[in-house]
Amino acid sequence: MKYLYVGATPEVDRDALALIRDGALAGFGVPVRQLELAGIDFAFDAARKQYGSIPVLEMLARQLPADARKLLAVTERDLFIPVLTFVFGQAQLGGRVGVVSLARLRQEFYGLAPHREVFMGRAVKEALHETGHMFGLVHCADRTCAMSLATNVRQIDIKQAAFCAACAARLPAGGEPA
Repeated sequence: MKYLYVGATPEVDRDALALIRDGALAGFGVPVRQLELAGIDFAFDAARKQYGSIPVLEMLARQLPADARKLLAVTERDLFIPVLTFVFGQAQLGGRVGVVSLARLRQEFYGLAPHREVFMGRAVKEALHETGHMFGLVHCADRTCAMSLATNVRQIDIKQAAFCAACAARLPAGGEPA
């Protein structure tokens, strides 16, 4: 049997991790397991004061458990790719690994008062989004679909924690695209 793993770096909010694992990822029709990951300090870029998501994906690919179908890592570290200021997450389209950062999903990142419900909702939506990419889904034009592209948190807040009918139809039982 193959599993969808959700891995967490040591600093990850455990309540958010549980919500992602039990709520968001359960909808892919693949049994879910949790995995503890080491920190990602190796990916720190001192000039940017952020963590490169590409080296993280490369590390995840090397650490895939033998029984893993996919692995979504969750971190509190702020991620980037060289051509963008930041990313909420990144995943291999149709691949086996992805990562989500919780850093910019928190109200506090923007100098606002903490709002736990907003943070948790954003975490679930972004986990669905990156996992959707691993299962072959591309960005969706429906702004309320979890697969809609979000370049800021306002766009995440518009999304629902679910796929639109068209995207959901591309994910038959077992999670592989039709």
